[in-house]
Amino acid sequence: MKLLLLYWSFLIIGYILAWSAAKKGKSFSWVAKAMMGTVYGLCFIMGLRMGANEQVISNLGSIGVMALVITLCCILGSMGAIFLTRRMLHMDRYGELIDDAKTAGADKKQPAEEHSGQDSMDLKNTFIILGIVAGGMLIGALLILKRLPQILGQFDVVSNYTLIVLLCILMFFVGLDLGGSGTVLDSIRKAGFRVLAIPVATMVGTMIAGVAACLVMGFSLREGSAICIGYGWYTYAPIVIANAGQQYMIASAVSFMHNVIREVTGIIFIPMAAKKIGYLESTGLPGIAAMDVCLPIVERSCGPNTVVYAFATGLIMCVVTSVGVPLIMGL
Repeated sequence: MKLLLLYWSFLIIGYILAWSAAKKGKSFSWVAKAMMGTVYGLCFIMGLRMGANEQVISNLGSIGVMALVITLCCILGSMGAIFLTRRMLHMDRYGELIDDAKTAGADKKQPAEEHSGQDSMDLKNTFIILGIVAGGMLIGALLILKRLPQILGQFDVVSNYTLIVLLCILMFFVGLDLGGSGTVLDSIRKAGFRVLAIPVATMVGTMIAGVAACLVMGFSLREGSAICIGYGWYTYAPIVIANAGQQYMIASAVSFMHNVIREVTGIIFIPMAAKKIGYLESTGLPGIAAMDVCLPIVERSCGPNTVVYAFATGLIMCVVTSVGVPLIMGL
């Protein structure tokens, strides 16, 4: 939680600086490129850490397949629940309210003028990010894990601090971008109670579909619930599960893989989901990472109005995970 407060502090500082500068007529046109450069750096470091992690590499077989299936079910469940919720709230695929009389055909409209420039992270950037993560994993596995195992401890510490620094920089850039747009506070007022309905739908959809998949694979209800309620927090949920006893080590390994895959899936596919399915649905992809690592990707793919929902989703999930996993595991 201390790190999250640190990240949010940088976001708020950036927002205030940009908001003050915007009132004086100053712009921050360079921020978009700076944000993407920082995202690329984060993806590379994360790929390195995954490749240099023996647990990840050794579990790329059967446990990796189980984690992948669970992740797909969680993502589909969350996106399906968001879709149903926004339709009940009379919101279109861009997260905007529509008249009751136009609800049936709302998803067919193409407001190019209103949303021009919001889909700037296109398929090209998606493949760039995918390539960066894959390249980082290869370097981490072949160079650090295999040839330089003696530096694994130092690498873990240094790369962890590097991620923290890059995330602080990234959140500062996000704050600059949001403050420069000047629409965040208006978006919160406009969203109202809906800013809570979307996160709840995301969590409910994740648990229903994810736990069902876990039960089919032979996990107990306790294990399945603990795995899915991690919501992408791979540095927390797997550790809590493992602390419950040796009998839960398989569940812990699957939890780790599942949560890593969910975050990476969000980083890679948010732009595509936003463009092909819906802005709000895309916020359900990464889980907790929607409020930090994936926040700038949501902002670039969906615009500042959707950032409110992504931030609320990650924040509420963080609170639920921090309390839910220990409760489920009886710790």
